[in-house]
Amino acid sequence: MIEFTIVVPVYNTRDYLRQCIDSVINQLNSTFEIILINDGSYDGSKEICDEYSVYENIEVVHLENGGPSRARKIGMDLANGKYILFLDSDDYLNDNQILMKFSNIFNESCCDMIYGKYDGFVDEKYHDCTYKIYPKEIKLRNKDLEGLDIEEVIISLFNHGNYYSSPTIKIYRKELLDENHIRFHEGIYIEDEEWTPEVLLNSKTIFLYEDSFYHRRIRANSIMTTEDDTRQFKKILDMISIAENMIKYTSEMCENADLVEIYKEHFMNFKYGCISLMKKITSQELSDKALKEIEASFLCQ
Repeated sequence: MIEFTIVVPVYNTRDYLRQCIDSVINQLNSTFEIILINDGSYDGSKEICDEYSVYENIEVVHLENGGPSRARKIGMDLANGKYILFLDSDDYLNDNQILMKFSNIFNESCCDMIYGKYDGFVDEKYHDCTYKIYPKEIKLRNKDLEGLDIEEVIISLFNHGNYYSSPTIKIYRKELLDENHIRFHEGIYIEDEEWTPEVLLNSKTIFLYEDSFYHRRIRANSIMTTEDDTRQFKKILDMISIAENMIKYTSEMCENADLVEIYKEHFMNFKYGCISLMKKITSQELSDKALKEIEASFLCQ
């Protein structure tokens, strides 16, 4: 039986893709499959995916470009493993025993999710990087969560600065995702800010993994670092939409009034963040449109 499905959306990451895939292939003492979702790459990544398709446990799917959310969603639908891990194609796993460790954790703790952290680093080719990397540390311990319900656990994560939205640093019991019909929403930026509350609030228990296992590469021309006007405007619209949708969702899902307020503040900060994004837009027309959208969002709160 396949224990782990590793879903890898691939888009124009030729220079990093082999390191990413090899970091999974080299895992010890674990049964796994890799699903490579080539999302319309045109830089040679498609051909690299096809090279790896000779492995019996690697499936390659070629799509027209539709974004990482759709790619992950398709990967989830194809997954045969008990557990799902998402790996971005410019990142890699830095521990060749990590799947074995995760298997033991799931078997011993019966948790719904393993909750970890990443180590970020700037790609050596990204000379103009202004992105600040802050060390990630899990300050909570699993013993601190004993006796807490999931909403109290989430409050503790927030209070200790350990609320991380990235989907790639969590490993999920597939049954949890399927039973609660949890899938990524397509065509939006920062989709992980919708994904993470939905997964957490439908979980019963999580396990905190304190050690490093995931290396996240900060590079030029990635989704997070590209800053043209059209993308910035789209990010603003998406952030406003996510803020409004998730304030409503969490207020309906959460029984703990403190958590409702924490999530409300968390997502209201998205609206304030839109102001900073708007200042990066050079087009006066798009900047004026963005300002109207931001003002309207505050009037409707």
